[in-house]
Amino acid sequence: MSMPDELTPENCRLLLAVYMDKNEIGAPRISKSIGCSHSTLARILAGSSKPTIEFMKQVGILIQIGINDYEKLSKAQKETISEKIGTVGGGVVGFGTIFAAISASGTVIGLSGAGITAGLATIGAILGGGMIAGIATVAAIPIAAGAAGYAIIKGVKYFFTQHELNTEPIDVKWEVRAEG
Repeated sequence: MSMPDELTPENCRLLLAVYMDKNEIGAPRISKSIGCSHSTLARILAGSSKPTIEFMKQVGILIQIGINDYEKLSKAQKETISEKIGTVGGGVVGFGTIFAAISASGTVIGLSGAGITAGLATIGAILGGGMIAGIATVAAIPIAAGAAGYAIIKGVKYFFTQHELNTEPIDVKWEVRAEG
């Protein structure tokens, strides 16, 4: 399994759960950072509701730049990046588009082409290669994380009680009812 090129309502919860597990970040911090309720995040992770385009954009930005940099963004900066992202047909958000929107916004320091190239070359040099070795190493990370993701999602429902999932009504800014 490789890192998908796009974020969809179907894979958003899996990618977010893998990110949370890999970085040891709890649901309260994620929901606070995004600005949604804990119940909303719990329902999305459990699969009882689907994320909206806005939720997927914010998750994409968070995954792309990391939670520490994401939390430094103001609400206005998050909205500006979100507006620049747009969407592909069918409610899909492309990771390439997210990256381009973040870069174009100029709100995240160190996310320039030169900075990324230098970072990949440094990773490759550590492994005894060049930038290509760095790219291969970075590309392997989501593959390993994806394998663990399935098990993570299976366990998510155990972390949230039915009470937690039903404590607040659906917030249409962040979620929609799951079909079926």
